[in-house]
Amino acid sequence: MPNPAKQSWKAMIKFANDEPLTPSEWTALSWLTLIDRNRLEFGPGNVRWAKTETERANNLAFFKSLGVH
Repeated sequence: MPNPAKQSWKAMIKFANDEPLTPSEWTALSWLTLIDRNRLEFGPGNVRWAKTETERANNLAFFKSLGVH
């Protein structure tokens, strides 16, 4: 059975390293919300799980807008 936390962690690492993500990795990354989007880091205190589908869609659009594909 897939582990959502592990999938999101792997997607986060690839994203941070400017590596291309697969569609399922983009989906996993969408679960992560940066609390302060001016701090582009997945560090403690700046990331939390998305709470709604709308928030996930916003996260996905934000991450894709950064130009990493």
